[in-house]
This record gives sequence, C-alpha cells and structure tokens, in this order.
Amino acid sequence: MVKKEKLSVEPYKGVRDFYPNEYAFMHYIAATWRAVCERYGYVEYSSSILEPAELYRAKGAANEELSNEQTYTFVDRGGREVTLRPEMTPSVARMVAGKFRTLAYPLRWYSVQNFFRYERPQHGRLREFWQLTQLPRRTGARA
Repeated sequence: MVKKEKLSVEPYKGVRDFYPNEYAFMHYIAATWRAVCERYGYVEYSSSILEPAELYRAKGAANEELSNEQTYTFVDRGGREVTLRPEMTPSVARMVAGKFRTLAYPLRWYSVQNFFRYERPQHGRLREFWQLTQLPRRTGARA
C-alpha cells in the first residue's frame, strides 16, 4: 500500500495569502497610492508578470546577482527562458522602447504591481512583494 502525503495548506515559502480583511487593507493602501499619483498627473500602466530572462541579464553587471541568483526563471513549454518580474525598470524600458516614437513625453506613469525575488524570506521581506513604481519626473526647461 502506497502512503499518501498530506497536501500542505500553507502558501509557498515567502509568499502569502490575503484573506478578505487583509486584502481590504492592502487594497486601501494601493488605492491611496493611486489617488496621490493621479492627483499629480500620473497615469497607471501595467506590464507582464513574465518577461524574457535575457531582459534582466541585459541590464549589466550591476544586475548580475539579481538575474543569476534572485529570480524565478524557468523554461516554458515553448522552450523559452522566462522570468517572473523581479523589478520594473527593464519592463518599463522595454515598453517605452517598443512605442518610443508614439508616446507623449514627458512620461508620467506609475504602477502598483507584485514582484518576485528568490531570496531568503526574513521578517518583513518576502519573496513576493507589492510596490509602487513611478517614472522619475523631469524638472527644468525640458519638463
């Protein structure tokens, strides 16, 4: 007789579930971030949670530890190496490059997204985290 292991009811290590009361609070925080950004003329954007792995490697040596050791990277069924988004900069750079000539500048974009980093979970620092990201605002004559 084969002994069956019990399926864990715990979330994956380093991520969390948000029960309704917790999600309501998180939603309130995100709604506040959105309201402040929009009050100052920013518009919300979103990028894919999956990106080609080479997008993060292309960022250079400063990003080497992140792209090699701290990402959730895997090969999809089509044989492509993909990464769960660990940060926003490469994704937004890809988006801007893709429509560079048609975008209205200066860009006043923001996003509230979740990110994933394969790090040792610590108190207050999980593998999945939510973050407000906004494009830096230009100042001076070119703004």
